[in-house]
Amino acid sequence: MLLSRCVPALSALALLCCGCGGDPLGRHAVSGTVKVDGAPLPHGNIGFQPTEGQGTAGGGRVTDGRYSVPRDGGLVAGKYRVVINAPMPGTGGKADETTMPGDPPAPPKELLPPDWNSSSKQTIEVKKEGPFVFDFDVKTKKQ
Repeated sequence: MLLSRCVPALSALALLCCGCGGDPLGRHAVSGTVKVDGAPLPHGNIGFQPTEGQGTAGGGRVTDGRYSVPRDGGLVAGKYRVVINAPMPGTGGKADETTMPGDPPAPPKELLPPDWNSSSKQTIEVKKEGPFVFDFDVKTKKQ
C-alpha cells in the first residue's frame, strides 16, 4: 500500500527535478570545425570563456578538425572568448640539458598564432535560439 503511494510521488518529483530533458541552466551543446590554413586541425583543444562575467566556460578536444561540447558541459546564451591550442608535434614535454633537476619540462610550442590562444580576442555569441555550430579558420600564413 505504501509502495503504491510512493511510486507516483517519486515519479512526479523526478519529472519536476529533470524537466522535460532540458538543462536547468539553459546550456546548449556546441560543435563545429577548426581549420588551419584551410586544412582540418589534426589535434588540439578548444575553450570558450565568458566575456561578460556571466555564463559557463566550456570546451573540448579537436580531433581531425572537429569538436563537440555536449550540453552537460555546454554554454549558456552570451558572449565568449575562443581559445584554441594545438601543440607542435615533437616539442615540449621532455626535459633537456637546460632543465634543472626538479623543474617541470618546457611546455610544447604552439602551432597556432597567439591571437588564437594566449592573446585571443576571437569571440562568439551563443544565442538562445541558436545556431549552436561555430566553425573557425585559423590563418597562420600572411596573405
